[in-house]
Amino acid sequence: MAALHTVQQLFPNVTKVVDAKKDSKIEVTKRDTSSATVRNHKACAMAVACKRKMDLDGVIMSVSTAYLIKDNVATRYLVPPSVAREIIAFDRNAVFEPGEYKLNAPTESAKLNRTHGSIKASGGKDNEKISKRFRHKTEGIRASLGSKNVV
Repeated sequence: MAALHTVQQLFPNVTKVVDAKKDSKIEVTKRDTSSATVRNHKACAMAVACKRKMDLDGVIMSVSTAYLIKDNVATRYLVPPSVAREIIAFDRNAVFEPGEYKLNAPTESAKLNRTHGSIKASGGKDNEKISKRFRHKTEGIRASLGSKNVV
């Protein structure tokens, strides 16, 4: 449900989100990079290339997840580190290097509607480790999907 809500923020006509069944290779051309918009989920170089290659109605490209939209269905892919680095560089006004990239189909453990193990509700060492976990937020790039600042 969270994935559908996230997609509907940018594409209200989407009624269903499904996981990709197989990886997809995408060629990003120099033309894709020149017509792209920095810090824009729907119009970065990778999004432009996906839309062109697959004749899509829209694309949402974040640093970790991509949704490719056709009609009222969004297909969910995982963004590999190589693409994430290019997105970060592009959002910081560097070049998105043209070339062939891959979007990954989610693994079994990363699929939608998969239940994960629960965290203990009582106090204890496990909860202390979780609450003190360090998180670094990368600045100067597009907003996280689901935040109020999504473009």
